[in-house]
Amino acid sequence: MTTERVFVVGGTGNIGVKAVNDLIENKVPVTLYARSPEKVASLFSRAKDLVNVVQGDFQDLSPIKEGIKGHTRLFLLVADFSSFVDTKKTIATYAYEAGVRQVVDISSFTVNMGWRSSFIGSNHYYGEKAIFDIPNRGYLVALRPGRFMSNHFHMTRPLADNGLYDNADPECRQGFISTNDIGAVAAVVLREDIEKHGDAVYKLTGDILTSAERADILTRVTGKDIKYIQVTAVQKYNKMMESGKVSHILAMDLSDNLEGGYENNVTPSIEILLGRKPETFEEYLRANKDRIA
Repeated sequence: MTTERVFVVGGTGNIGVKAVNDLIENKVPVTLYARSPEKVASLFSRAKDLVNVVQGDFQDLSPIKEGIKGHTRLFLLVADFSSFVDTKKTIATYAYEAGVRQVVDISSFTVNMGWRSSFIGSNHYYGEKAIFDIPNRGYLVALRPGRFMSNHFHMTRPLADNGLYDNADPECRQGFISTNDIGAVAAVVLREDIEKHGDAVYKLTGDILTSAERADILTRVTGKDIKYIQVTAVQKYNKMMESGKVSHILAMDLSDNLEGGYENNVTPSIEILLGRKPETFEEYLRANKDRIA
């Protein structure tokens, strides 16, 4: 049995579930920080002996301070932007103080766009920097994924909307990444030699497609005629605000600030770290066909 123990924050979403499953398949014991121990038990019922839970939420992080003791690594994924930087810094500080030697932080490709170039990018930039600047810290590995393929299950609803709507030019190439590949890369880093990865930064882009190509793939996968419909940035912003699910500043990012901010090549780091090609957009959609709305 490995002497490594991984503490997991954000382990019940798409990325975290993949990372945890890969770790327990390799007999690495994990502890999940989660609101619902019942949900954790249902997600990882086949490896009860390797999975523990510290119950808590982001409003009160104090359970982590004691619960993380005895762990050697931390998987850190925070999705709530309301206190994003402070949450990451507090958790990482507790981790390093408890003897954790490696933090694997799920950051964002938007950090590569430069300082204060976007709301999303700024949060992730300052989140990384807050951890990086902790005195006497252990190692920090930052994973910077591009646009999530899973966005096509909630932010974009091609079946419900009778089309794929966006403000990008139909032939504009955009980078996407499978949440499975993000989780798989995290799990590899969390079980390999700590010094090997050091303070690495890994950019993660798994497939490059135009909006027209995405619509064609959606048509093949769903059997429905999905057309790409280009709208203006103003129309896209107004649609997101009408939903009531997106704040003004986030809608501005998604309508304007992130355009052109993604590389136009698949990042080699995925194949180097996983020993296989990254999952393509079509492979990902076919594996999750029932989730396309």
